[in-house]
Amino acid sequence: MQVATGKGYPIKGRTMKLEGWELTVQVESHVDFLLLDHHGCEHRNYFHAQGLDDYFCILSGPTYENLIKYFWVRAEIYDSHAAKMEEHEKVLIDPSLEGKTREQLGLKPFTCTEIRSNIMGIPVTITEEIIARAIRRAAEGSNV
Repeated sequence: MQVATGKGYPIKGRTMKLEGWELTVQVESHVDFLLLDHHGCEHRNYFHAQGLDDYFCILSGPTYENLIKYFWVRAEIYDSHAAKMEEHEKVLIDPSLEGKTREQLGLKPFTCTEIRSNIMGIPVTITEEIIARAIRRAAEGSNV
């Protein structure tokens, strides 16, 4: 049997001093609409008008606590400052790259702030757009 090899994913080290088992994941309870109805709270029209019907369905889904812990102890913020530092490091290594664009430096273009981590070596990136898509809302405002 022959195994095909490809690009390996590096296991990212922890970015915080806590161990995963020291974290507590707060799992939110879903909204009890029946109880709200029982107490005469008119809520459905408000949520529907804001397009939040699907959002409340998502809240009732599963929570993978161990994956969340693994992700957060390795998470880092990649913002415009981190992007500038990345460029600066490239120029420090090779001064002839001074004044080049990110693409010319061999770097991906910086488009928005990201939360970067990995789960078992697989890179995971979360942006405002991904969160907005997950809750089925428009991503609005500045994300840089």
